[in-house]
Formats: sequence, structure tokens, C-alpha cells
Amino acid sequence: MANTGTSLFLLTALGSSVCFNVDTDTPTIFSMDGAGFGHSVAQYSNSRVVVGAPQEIRATDQTGGLYQCDYRTGTCEPIHLQVPREAVNMSLGLSLTAATKPFQLLACGPTVHQTCRENVYLTGFCFFLVPRSWQPQKLPSALQECPRQEQDIVFLIDGSGSINFRDFAKMLTFVKAVMSQFQRPSAQFSLMQFSDRFREHFTFKEFMDSSDPLGLLDSVYQLRGYTHTATAIQRATKVLFSALKGARKDASKILIVITDGEKTGDHLSYADVIPRAEVGSAFQNRVSWKELIDIASRPSQEYIFQVENFDALRDIQNQLKEKIFAIEGTKTSRSSSFELEMSQEGFSAVLTPDGPVLGAVGSFGWSGGAFLYPPNANPTFINMSQEHEDMRDSYLGYATELALWKGVQSLVLGAPRHQHTGKVVIFTQASRQWKPKAEVTGTQIGSYFGASLCSVDVDRDGSSDLVLIGAPHYYELTRGGQVSVCPLPRGRAKWQCDVILRGEQGHPWGRFGAALTVLGDVNGDRLTDVAIGAPGEQENSGAVYLFRGATGLGISPSHSQRIAGSQLSPRLQYFGQSLSGGQDLTMDRLVDLAVGARGHALLLRTRPVLWVHASIRTSPTEISRSMSECREQTPSFQTLGDATVCLHVYESTKTQLGNLESSVTFDLTLDPGRLSPRAIFKETRARYLTRTLDLGLRQHCEDVALLLSACVEDSVTPVILRLNFSLVGKPILSFGNLQPMLDVDAPRYFTTSLPFEKNCGADHVCQDDLGISFGRSGLKSLVVGTHLELTTEVTLCNDGEDSYGTTVTFSYPLGLSYRRVAGSQNQGQLRSLPLTCDSSSAGSQGARSTHCSIKHVIFREGAQITFTATFDVSPKAELGDRLRLTANVSSENNSPRTSKSTSQLELPVKYAIYVHEESTKYVNFSASEEKESSVAQHRYQVNNLGSRDLPVSINFLVPTELNQVPVWTDIEVSHPQNPSIQCSSQRTAPTESNFLTHIQENRVLNCSIADCLRFRCDVPSFGIQEELDFILKGNLSFGWVSQTLQKKVLVVSVAEITFDTSVYSQFPGQEAFLRAQMGTVLEEYAIHNPVPLIVGSSVGGLLLLALITATLYKVGFFKRQYKEMMEEANGQTAPENATQIPKLPTPHGSYDNFG
Repeated sequence: MANTGTSLFLLTALGSSVCFNVDTDTPTIFSMDGAGFGHSVAQYSNSRVVVGAPQEIRATDQTGGLYQCDYRTGTCEPIHLQVPREAVNMSLGLSLTAATKPFQLLACGPTVHQTCRENVYLTGFCFFLVPRSWQPQKLPSALQECPRQEQDIVFLIDGSGSINFRDFAKMLTFVKAVMSQFQRPSAQFSLMQFSDRFREHFTFKEFMDSSDPLGLLDSVYQLRGYTHTATAIQRATKVLFSALKGARKDASKILIVITDGEKTGDHLSYADVIPRAEVGSAFQNRVSWKELIDIASRPSQEYIFQVENFDALRDIQNQLKEKIFAIEGTKTSRSSSFELEMSQEGFSAVLTPDGPVLGAVGSFGWSGGAFLYPPNANPTFINMSQEHEDMRDSYLGYATELALWKGVQSLVLGAPRHQHTGKVVIFTQASRQWKPKAEVTGTQIGSYFGASLCSVDVDRDGSSDLVLIGAPHYYELTRGGQVSVCPLPRGRAKWQCDVILRGEQGHPWGRFGAALTVLGDVNGDRLTDVAIGAPGEQENSGAVYLFRGATGLGISPSHSQRIAGSQLSPRLQYFGQSLSGGQDLTMDRLVDLAVGARGHALLLRTRPVLWVHASIRTSPTEISRSMSECREQTPSFQTLGDATVCLHVYESTKTQLGNLESSVTFDLTLDPGRLSPRAIFKETRARYLTRTLDLGLRQHCEDVALLLSACVEDSVTPVILRLNFSLVGKPILSFGNLQPMLDVDAPRYFTTSLPFEKNCGADHVCQDDLGISFGRSGLKSLVVGTHLELTTEVTLCNDGEDSYGTTVTFSYPLGLSYRRVAGSQNQGQLRSLPLTCDSSSAGSQGARSTHCSIKHVIFREGAQITFTATFDVSPKAELGDRLRLTANVSSENNSPRTSKSTSQLELPVKYAIYVHEESTKYVNFSASEEKESSVAQHRYQVNNLGSRDLPVSINFLVPTELNQVPVWTDIEVSHPQNPSIQCSSQRTAPTESNFLTHIQENRVLNCSIADCLRFRCDVPSFGIQEELDFILKGNLSFGWVSQTLQKKVLVVSVAEITFDTSVYSQFPGQEAFLRAQMGTVLEEYAIHNPVPLIVGSSVGGLLLLALITATLYKVGFFKRQYKEMMEEANGQTAPENATQIPKLPTPHGSYDNFG
């Protein structure tokens, strides 16, 4: 047998905790008065965090600012940039991004107000910075020039007879006013008048050549005639919008029609001639209004101006101007009103190896896109507008992110307003062009799916594995916001999101996912962890969640830590609106997390993570067989051996901060889960032992001695020794009291097992040889209705090696039910073997079974046990003519079965006449009631099932005395149905003289061993189908039971029907119905007497008190202080004839001088 062994099993590991290793006790909080301070944060070099304050007003027409906040000083300073004069109200700091290797910073202001004549456009500027220099590169280098607004505008005015000369003059005044709002050469005009004739008053060329363009209207006079509007539109579009007349190729062509009625006398329809028209005056009838709809551009309601009279033309001059400007830039019917005028370049930004990428959400009618600025090259615009018409108002570029796969970069752009549900698109470069490769869409309207993005390299191999996509406005009943975990698609696979990350419940407006960042490996498992902001939680106090990287290139769906803003400071609002992580700014070799809040920026450190490896070695490795056996004069506990517990603390995060120290408390438990342990610790004399140690990054071992209790009942299952521990790190003074902590996934519970030695020979395989046999049952036949239970003796032996998990299976028919087993005495042992039985329901063949197991006890080699098995017999059982009871023995050794492993008991079955349920079946009594008695009755029912009346006699045998001691006295026989029946009695003697031998075999008292009374009741005429009840009632005494040496005895009476056999005959096979018996179980039970225990405890307590008092007296407890005070009093001088009365010490003084 080996001396030592090592055993280590992991029982359990704690799940994710709500408090992991981001330090919340000592946060660094930066506060500034700048409006919007904390809207964006970015970790930068040299312990600095750059913070954006986009709403800060620094000068006239200059909004936004940047601050650098230093961890070492705890202060922030503004970053002074040379902001160009044209960067009007740019909101600098609205977006920030930074990169390492080398350190780079990109700060953007995407709300530059650019005024182009009457219009104000929104563009943007970004500043590209490098360390040790705040002289940035400006992107783009300059604002785009104001768009050229070249329009060729033709006025087609109605000069028919339906227009009076005053209204015609007002019409010319309106044309002159509109022309005066535009300047040459961006706009040029031409005028044609129509009725049923057509006159060109001036062309574009004449307008541009004229020194007084407005004076060209002075020579216009009214034509009169019919209204040929359709033909006039045809002539104007074909003739005036031509190069010969001065029309320009790239200018916007605008036709303004002014008319007051429907066309008359015109053979052309509008469907043939309408290319484009811009304005029409009001008509009251439905036909005229339909004509205007036909003429106007689409949507017609935006290009038809309804007025009551020509005086109102002056009121729509500005509206008409706005419509003309809106048409500027429109190339086709499918293109946008704006291209890059409202781009808001820099709304989001990311740094790539090819250069900065700036999101331009307002490009092309807010379809969106992004600009890539390669070094020393023109920028590249990346969008989907030309390929996908449904991208209008999608805000593509609202979020931008870079994804790398084996050195090949992809751009990920978010479009949170696409089709109102959101979309995210991956762009890859092919043939020097960026084209969409894959996309994924949101599922809920208004969720803003794609508002935030984060590319994650989970296994830190340099290639991106997945993209986190935030939908901060996703609404659930108890949670607001969610983040989708979307592994990057490989090849042509469809892009899908596998896992959804959510915040805690109770925050429906939490905006979970508003900010995302890669945090780095915070716990040393070599997997990347992420942080997610939820600035709307807890009534906008905000929170930040940490999620750990998971094996399989994923993110754990449960957060490892939630940091509430209120936990750090009650003044924080919108904590988590911006995040930046992944760098070590505190110079402790651990990654830090920067968090933005309203008016604040916070820097949170991560704590060193420790891991504990535990092992337990036991000596010996197994419990010898001799220790587990039960023998006489065995001490209550005996030496079992020793257990060596070793704890090795090491750091997972590999910070090299030195010998990190911690306080470790470990608890050892023997046989956990058991009511009574089989082993204890010698040191504590109990199953528990606790120790606390101060450990560094090293291994420490402790030895503990074990004791085994005597006469172990369960020597099959091993003794379990469980170790659980806790660790509290000690602050590191040189690093700002940074405190190490135990990894939440580190196992806290370890266990080892100490098995019992098996006696299985040299091959270590136990081959048992089990046998089973039935003994005496005490019955020659089973009478159903009389015998209420069947008790049989069973003997079980093992002629082979030790047997484990020995099981006896009884199989028996319906009508019998298992009741109990008793008396399982193990031959040659000091203890009995416990049997645990359970029954199963009837099987398919109508049989029941009961399994009795010797659990946790080894059925030793050469052992033999004898026990009794009792089964209840239903009075209504149908068992046929023979009862078969089968017993089979098996074990977990799986040894081959033999013929002696099965035994069968067969008994003839008889059926008694009907026994009434009101008979006394069971009486119990105590030893103190031995001289008393109880009323008992047996009730028999007799039926005549034949076809004629006949005279019969009913005979009853009732035991009355046993060895001259009364059993059943004062017996009366009654028959309620026929009181006239006469009964006589006579005494009978027992047929057997040795009643002890008989009663020990079957524990039944009947007339074979007891003196009885025979009652004979004659029925002169027993009618057909007649039913008679006979009641035997008397006092059943208890005093005779003691001489049987049994605690339980069955008292049996017998009923028998006789008749004149020379005249009558019973049907063949029905003889059993002429005799019946009934039994009453009489059982003595023990009563516990508590008086000796109470008296003994009281006397023992008094003796103990006397012993303690005597001991205290011997050591001077009662007189030491008084003696000292007397001596002190005697040393003082007292007046003559005066008596010195010593003062008793106060209780306080007594306690001070105790001992």
C-alpha cells in the first residue's frame, strides 16, 4: 500500500459576479465647467485622457473644446488649437478617437455652419494630432466651395382674354420682383406670353446681353385670345430651353407657368407636352385644379401655389425662391436635393492604417457615407447611395469602426435610421473601390440599431473576430437598449448576430449600448473583455457594464460587473455616455477605463487578479479494512492518518508588481452533507477546521491529523474531505493602495476522497458468491380472509469475496403488499446490517416486486444474515390455489448468477368465509398495562349459497387460557338476525403440551396450545340465500403474553359449519368455505421513561457546580482581595477607641483586580 496520494477534484466554481476587478473605491474624477464636458473621452499617451466639451462657447462663432486630464496630477487643462476662422460653431469634441502604435488622436467638430448666400449648410472639420504636439493636421484641408446655383428660368405667362389688363400688369410686376431676387450669371431668365398666339419677349441670350434686364419687361403688352396652355408649354420647352436661345447645358431648367383658367381651343393634351412646370395660380373648379396637378412637378402639392387673386402673387415670391433653391443640385428624378452640403463630416471617426475615416451622416439627403483620407492623396467617399435607393435618411456613418482580418482591413458603418430599424454594413476594398460586402439589419422600429459599433479581437491574435452593434433605444418592458454580438462573416456567408447582451431589469429607459469600447484583458485569461455604457439607467445617473470574453471567440452573455454612477458619486449624471479603454494610464501594468458623464470624466483602474491552486494529499491513501470492522472494546475514535493541504497563490494578470500579499482563510470539512461524520480532525475533535494565513505568491502547506470513528456503518462510500477558502488582497502602498482580488471564476471548493480498502484479492476484482433461501413461514397453507399477513424467514449468505451493493428482490402476486423486514442479524458481527426496501408498482405480467438493499455496508466474505420479511394479505386477494413468493439476490459486483442466488416459497391457498370488517384486528399495550384487558370481537358472516333449506350447526373455537393464565374471558356469542338461535359451550384441552416451541415458530395462539371454549349454535333451518352474522365478544387480557417471550402474538379464533353429511353434500372443491379463522394481533410497545435521565442530569450538574466551587476556593478566589484590603486597613492609623469599618470594594474594583 502506498504511503501518500494526491487527490484534487473541482466541485464548483462561482458564476459571474456583479463586482469583479474594476476598482470602484478610489476612482479618479475630473470635473470642468465647460458645457458638454465628458460627452466624449479618449485615452491618450503619458497618463492622459482627452475629453471633449462640444457645447462650450470659447469665442464668437466658436463652439467646442478639448481638455487633457492627467492622472498623476488629477487636473485638466484646455488644449488650445488653431481653429480656422471658417470653422463656425463646429462643436469641437463631439467625436473623439485615438490609436496606439503610434499614438494618434482624431478630434472632430461635425457642425460647421457654412453660409452660401441665403443658405446655411452643415459640414465638419477634424484635427489629426500626434503626441508632444498640439499643431494638428486639419481634415478636410478646406471647406468645399459653395455650390454653383445656375438656373435657366422661363416665365410662361397667360395673356389670353380671360385676364384683364390690371391683373396682367400685376403679373408682370410679380415676374420683375422674382427676377430681381436672382443675380447674373447664376440665374438667367426668358419670357414667353401665350394665348392662341405665342410671343417670345426675350430669350436667355438677350437677357444676358441686356444692360438693363428688368427693362426688357417694359415693352410687354397683352395678346388676348384663347388659352392654348399645352401648346405654349410645348413651344417653351422645345424652343426657349435650347442652346440657340442661350440655355446652358448643366443648369437647372425651370418653367414657371402663370395662368388663371383651364385651356380652351387647344388640340394638345398635357400628357403630351409636360416635361416640367413649377407654379400655377388658383382655380376654383375641379377641372382647372386637375390641370394644374398635371402641369406641376411631383409632388404636385409642393409646386402649386393657390392664390385668390393676382394681388397675392407678391406673397409667394420668397416661397418660390426657396423652391428654386431646393431644385438646385437635382440631376435626375431619383437623386437627392443635397449632395455634400449637409454632410456633417466627422460625426464619427476611426483611425485606419490607410488614414482617418470620417463619418458623413448628412451626405446625399442624409443617406450618409464616410470619407477616407489617405496620406498625400485625395479623399475617397464611401457610401451605398448609388447602389441602394432605400438608403435615404439612413444616417450611414453615424458610427464607424475598423475590422482587420489577416491584415486585410474592412470598414464597418452604422446606419441607425435605415428603414426606421437600422442597418450595419461592412465595406471591403476591391480594385481600389470600397464596396459593401455584408450587412445586418435591426428588428425593432426606432431602436437605432447601429448607433454604436465596436470591433473586438477576442483571442488577441491581431484579427477581428466580431463586431458589437448597439441599439440603445431598443425597448423592452423592463429594459432599455441592447447590444448584438455579431461574428464577422467568412467568405460569402450571411452576416448574423448570435448573442444579445442586455443590462439589468428595471431600467426601461437605460439606453444600454449607447457607448462601447474594448477594455482589454482585465482578468488574465488572455481573452478580450468589453465595456458597455447605459447612461439612462437609474433616472439618468447611468451605469457601465463589463462583459468578459468567452472561449469560442465570443462574449459572455452575462455581465461580470455593473458599475453604477451613483456608486461613485451622487452628483454624476449620464455616467457611461462615452467610454475609452485598453491602455495603462496609471502605470501599474493594468488596463484602465475612461468614462464620460455630464460635466465629468472618470478614470477607473483594474485590480490585479489572483488565482489559487489547491491540493490535498492523504496518508494513507485508503482506509484499511481492519479499521472499519466492528470489534469489542474498540475506542470511540482511532487514528486514521494525516492530510496535507497545499495552497499556491499566483497572479493571473502578470503585472509583475512584486510579491502580492493576501489573507487566505480556508475551511476543512469531513463528510459534508452527512448528519454524523465518520471522521473528525484531531485538533478540533469535530468535523470542521478553520485556519487563516497571510500568503504571498508562493505555495504553503499545512498538515492536519484525522481520526476515524469506531464501528463505521458505511464502509462503502469514501470519506470526503472538502476544502473551501476565501481570499482578501492586501493594498499595494506603492501603487495607490491598489488591492488584488481573487478571480470570480476561480474555484473556491476542492475535495478529495479517502476510500475504504477492498478485500478483492490479487486481481482487485471482487467475486462474490451469494446465496438466498426461505426458512419457516409458520403456515402450512395461506387462508385468504383469515391470515392478514404472511411472514417468512430469509437467510442470505456470501461464500465468495466481499459483496458491494447487495440487493434482495422479492417478487410476489397482486393481493400481497410489502410491509416490513426485521431482525437482520449478521452472523459473527457485533452489529446488524440495515436493510432499506422500496416497492415498485405492478408490472406488465401482474406482479409486484420489492427491492431490499444493504446500502453502504459491505456484505463480507463468509457472512450470513437472517431476517424476516412480512407481507400484508388483502382479504379480497385472488391468488389461485397456490402462492409463489420468489427471492433473488444480486450485487454491484456483477458476478455470474448461480442456482442458489434464487429461492422460491410455495404455499397452498384457501379462502375463508366472509369476515366482517368490524372485527378487532389489532390491539397494543405497554408493560404497565400488562394486568389490564381490552374488549375484542370477531364477527363471522355465514351465507347459504345452495338451492335448498337445511339444518346446520355453527361451531366456534375461542382460546381462553394459556398455561392457566386467562387469555379471552367473558365471551358472549350473539346473532342479531335470529336471536332465537340457541348456542351451547364446552371446554377443550390443547393438543400440544410445549406451547413455547410452537409459538416461537409462528407466534400464533390457537386451540392447539391453549385451552378453548367450543361454542355450538344450531340453526334448525338455514334458508336459501340467507345471511347470518355471529359476533364473538369478550375481554382480551394482556398478562399471558409475557410467558410467550414474544412482543407480538396473533390470537386466532376458528369458525366451522357442520351438517348431516348422510343427507347433504357440499359441492366438490368447496370444502374450504366450511371453515374460517380470524386473528387479532396483540403487540407490546415500549414507553420511554425520562425520569432517570432528568434525575441523573440534575445530580451531575450539582456535582459539577460543587467541584468548580471547591476549585475556586482552593485558588483563593473568594478571599484574596478581601485579605489584601484588611491588611491595608490594618496598616493605617486609627483614632483611639474608634472602630475602623472597611469599605467593601465596588464591582468595578472587583473586576479590575480579578485573578
